Amino acid sequence: MKKLIVASLLFFASQFTFAQYDWSKLSEEYLEMYNIAERVSEQTDKIGVDEETGVTFHGANTSITFERKLDLRAAKEHYKYTLVKSGGVRIPLDKINTEKVLKRFKSAIDKVNDDLKVNRGAQVDDILSNLFSN
Repeated sequence: MKKLIVASLLFFASQFTFAQYDWSKLSEEYLEMYNIAERVSEQTDKIGVDEETGVTFHGANTSITFERKLDLRAAKEHYKYTLVKSGGVRIPLDKINTEKVLKRFKSAIDKVNDDLKVNRGAQVDDILSNLFSN
């Protein structure tokens, strides 16, 4: 019986450590997305970036923010993630939903970034063709 209790304690302790690793991995991925969003936000008004409010997508009539705040109650560095809609609706995210939102925001930022590259390339080509056509 003691072996079963010890084995179960070790199992649960390993699961807790794995969960902490996953959250730290999410934090790293959020920082990567944040850095890309910061660069893209300098070129378009569709994306806003702020250290306190997080990454925001601005639509025609709405905005959606993916927010990350330090959890002051946690002993180690841990962040809480929240999805905020333009009406002030705040949705706290668990690990699974944080992963979904992070993946969706990252793909949307990458798409906007790719669109900007294509548009800039076309603009440069247009300027150069006009410059040398005279």
